[in-house]
Amino acid sequence: MASMLTTVSGCKFCEIAKNEKDLHLKSKDRCVVISDIKPKAKHHYLVISKQHIAKPTDLTAADIELLEEMERTGREVLREKLKKSGEADTVEDMLRVGFHYPPMLTVHHLHMHIIYPISDMGLISRKFTYRPGKIFRATRDVIESLRDAAGIPDPLAGNPAVNDSLEQGISAHAIAN
Repeated sequence: MASMLTTVSGCKFCEIAKNEKDLHLKSKDRCVVISDIKPKAKHHYLVISKQHIAKPTDLTAADIELLEEMERTGREVLREKLKKSGEADTVEDMLRVGFHYPPMLTVHHLHMHIIYPISDMGLISRKFTYRPGKIFRATRDVIESLRDAAGIPDPLAGNPAVNDSLEQGISAHAIAN
């Protein structure tokens, strides 16, 4: 599969994904993880798609599995780094995972930011550049938008572990006891 992935001549991230293996913290079928060269927190990683996709607005529902693999791989690297340095496992409220959207793109190759802990970030990075919203979108929101646009139902819809209730109105807590 990897040999079928498209690359663009002159694209720095295509070059990193394909040839600069010494920079790879982890490599999977469709993505690689590297350290950000201008980290905004103690842990700031980029998950780069091996397939050249210029920007998040080019994504379709067919790319949902890619995004899920990218997020899973980035989280694996973060957990490994935290464990290696004796830190606690990931605290979701201290984590940013997502993509910059136009006009904030500086590299035109799909890459996901994994930033932890957000308390390390400077004010501008935390409140503007990497704040979830229009210019920086959380990966979960991107996936949800792609599902909605394609009419794909949320696979967790109705799952009692997510919404803590069943259709009959019995709470998940009552069932577990």
